[in-house]
Amino acid sequence: MTENPAAEPLTRTAIDRAVGVLIALRGCSPEDAFAELAAHSFRFDVSLVQSARSIVAAARGMDSANGVACAAMTSAQEEWGPLLAYRRDPFDHVA
Repeated sequence: MTENPAAEPLTRTAIDRAVGVLIALRGCSPEDAFAELAAHSFRFDVSLVQSARSIVAAARGMDSANGVACAAMTSAQEEWGPLLAYRRDPFDHVA
């Protein structure tokens, strides 16, 4: 997946989290969620990892995050922003 084997678990974790977010939002299968993530990556010309990190950051209510390219965050907001806004828990700030 990556040239640095030590980075692979972090990459896989980011993708798994993004797939989980899409499953929760769409109620779809893991395969469909991964396909949507891959389609987003292709459509907006950002890496799969950047797509994954951006939807996770957007789901957390972050406008940006370390390690997430601006183009990826913008495309995540465009792609999933309305869906995330609709599904956001009004009490998500409570720990």
